[in-house]
Amino acid sequence: MFSGTAHTFGLDATFKWAPDGNFADRYLKLQGEIFLQRLAGTFNDAHLPGNTALGFYIQGVYQFMPQWRIGARYDWLDPGNVDYGANGIYFGDPAFHPQRVAAMIDYSLSEFSRFRLQYQQAKLVPGITDNQLFLQYILTLGAHGAHRY
Repeated sequence: MFSGTAHTFGLDATFKWAPDGNFADRYLKLQGEIFLQRLAGTFNDAHLPGNTALGFYIQGVYQFMPQWRIGARYDWLDPGNVDYGANGIYFGDPAFHPQRVAAMIDYSLSEFSRFRLQYQQAKLVPGITDNQLFLQYILTLGAHGAHRY
């Protein structure tokens, strides 16, 4: 059980560039977010003397043709340095910084359906690298801007 105070601060930003206007066939969209969390108190009777965690992500998507897009993302976390006492075996190495990188390409059949191929490499646990390959079919159903039902 955690007893104390937790303060979380975040800042996010988005940059969009469409050289031929907002409804053009080409655009670039960059997004990012950074957060900072500060904990002070006790966790299962172990004192937390003001731990600070820091994390961020940055991603970009570029539509280079009307139906094709490519993108990439990177995220990283510094969980801080907390003494969890006897519970430390459940939380891993505090010096380890989890991170993930991903790349994708997708093709839109229409405004309602898309195929996406994505590769992701995640290092979420010390000593283990998780490589993943996804093939997705994304279908949108329901009300949208073109219809009011």
